[in-house]
Amino acid sequence: MRPIVAALLLFAFAPGLAFADEAISTAPANQSPPPAAAVAPLREVESGDVDGRPRVRLGPCGPEAVAADGKTGTTPHGYVEGGIGTNGYRHIGAGVCKPLANGGAIAVSVSQSQVQDRR
Repeated sequence: MRPIVAALLLFAFAPGLAFADEAISTAPANQSPPPAAAVAPLREVESGDVDGRPRVRLGPCGPEAVAADGKTGTTPHGYVEGGIGTNGYRHIGAGVCKPLANGGAIAVSVSQSQVQDRR
């Protein structure tokens, strides 16, 4: 046991890479700055001319219908989850997101889980 501890201490305090050479740069010497990324604006999907549906725009709560005056709808969107299991898994959940007129949103969600596994 003592030789193992002595060997571990020797390797722990040995100056392994401390005496290595300096870092070598692999980047080219005349490196130009990367091109600026262009920010793509939110895109409106025109679907009224193909299948008669209204235009939609991506809003804070997902796709929103666009009215004729260019304003998006503020109707709430929601979801309901469920779960079941054998030997004790249960899960329920619900949520709603309401877009506001100034571009923001209010979102509320609730969830409940229960696990009673016999293992």
